[in-house]
Amino acid sequence: MKNIKYLFLVVAVALLASVSCDVLDEEIISGVTVDTHYGTPDGFEDAVNAAYERFRDFYGDEDGCEITVFGTDEYTNGGHGGAQYVNKYVAGLNGESSTFWDPWQRFYEGINTCNAVIGRAEEADIPDEKKKVMVAEVKFLRAHYYFLLVQFWGPVHLTLEETVGVETEATRAPESDIYDAIIADLEDAVADLPDTQSEFGRITKPAAQHGLALVYLTRGYQSYGQSSDFSDAADLAVDVIDNSGHTLLDDYQEIYNIADANGHLLHTNEQNNEILWSIQYDIDPLKNDEGNRTHVYFRCWYETFNDGLDRALGHGYGRPWIRFRPTPWLLENFRPLDVDARFEKSFATVWLYNTDRNIPAGAAVGDTAIIITDKAASEIDTAAMYARLPGVKIFTWNLTEIDQDWCLWRTDVSVNSPNINIFPVPWKIDDNLRSSLNATNGSRDFIVYRLGETYLVAAEAMLGRDGNASAAVQYINTLRERAAFDGKEAAMHVGAGEVDLDFILDEWSRECFGEQSRWLDLKRTGKLLERVKLHNPDAAPNIQDFHVLRPIPVNQITRTTNDFGQNPGY
Repeated sequence: MKNIKYLFLVVAVALLASVSCDVLDEEIISGVTVDTHYGTPDGFEDAVNAAYERFRDFYGDEDGCEITVFGTDEYTNGGHGGAQYVNKYVAGLNGESSTFWDPWQRFYEGINTCNAVIGRAEEADIPDEKKKVMVAEVKFLRAHYYFLLVQFWGPVHLTLEETVGVETEATRAPESDIYDAIIADLEDAVADLPDTQSEFGRITKPAAQHGLALVYLTRGYQSYGQSSDFSDAADLAVDVIDNSGHTLLDDYQEIYNIADANGHLLHTNEQNNEILWSIQYDIDPLKNDEGNRTHVYFRCWYETFNDGLDRALGHGYGRPWIRFRPTPWLLENFRPLDVDARFEKSFATVWLYNTDRNIPAGAAVGDTAIIITDKAASEIDTAAMYARLPGVKIFTWNLTEIDQDWCLWRTDVSVNSPNINIFPVPWKIDDNLRSSLNATNGSRDFIVYRLGETYLVAAEAMLGRDGNASAAVQYINTLRERAAFDGKEAAMHVGAGEVDLDFILDEWSRECFGEQSRWLDLKRTGKLLERVKLHNPDAAPNIQDFHVLRPIPVNQITRTTNDFGQNPGY
């Protein structure tokens, strides 16, 4: 789909009064009306493509990252910018925040486009078989929009019909009804989608099966869940693993690597066989809009010392916005580091001098400028290191000697201190194909579903189904074998007695950290408060029971003439 420009076709209506102004202000594509355009083959295809588009306003976007990455056991805030109140669960986390309003309205805009496509499909002049697949794609997309809405906000407005005029009333449907609608759409999608599509990025049957498994898994924890939910989730996940044709890559690092064996940057490497569904971005700025901006959010301020380090492109380098800083727990969770290769294959921890400007005496371009280590201060021969690497800055994330001046996790640092702005940077967000060093509109695709996650869905569902990990452990061990350094596979094996829900969540983090799913994973499993209090020192003092739902945006409440209502606690 990289060659297809996403379009936002205007349905000359609004879903709700709360989104009507934004929708009606959009420019109509090519000066045609929707009524005349939808019925043509090109117009219907444009509409289907438009149904995908609003996910670009969530995956790889700052608001989407803030409400899924912040305030979890994995990530806390860095020293600069962003909606830090979302991480800290303090007063700014309320319905007036655009951090919640923007995803809310974009999801509903996407839903209304989906409703229009599904409702107008009969009039589209397209062969029936092709049309059936396109409608199935859009049913999956509508289900995913609603799945995000119900997880974040609980009871929300549910409509499966295109809105053809400004509506000022909206009611909140019970969560159980919303799940019924989601499941119905996904079951249709699974039935009608092909195993593969000619354009990478379009929804396929395996992606829909994975999505439906995740929905069943999530509903299985709820009071209104069905007795078969965990079993249905496990069956779907296993079918994807065994029969979809998708396979785990041999090397964990290759999932996210967009360079070939010679180091040449290639987008074709993003289309690997482990990916079930990814949001498509493009190197052409005319097709990319704001792009995938995760490459700035998770990046530390490596250039802050101004002594031989300039902003640059390359692994670990880039433009730093310093939004998301890993918690101590996230880094510790990868131990033992000489057995599990995922830390080494996930993070940049060394930066080299790249300019003579202000370079320390005795140092040269290419020497080590910054090292982040897991060693305790007492284990480091600092005199020898300084003699070998003049001017080097050493930071440790070992938690045993927190009082050292250069420990990343000192508790007395200010927001302007390097201690809060220097941290390991994930490789998976590197984007060195941008038009310039400071360009923010990255072109890396955003992976939403991949087979490694399907293994975790299967394991968690089996644990929920059986009450023990006897069946689940093989799926955990398959992932862990892939993650091991060569020759260490046996050391990565765990027994069924070692695997409980917390272990699966630990494994989920090692495999998929920072991928805009963690808040949802913790909320789904009922572990959000417990694990935030244990592992996120900035959020722990403030998180409360009601924070398992997000605040309804005030714009929604004030623009609805009936009483829409706010979530408890806000």
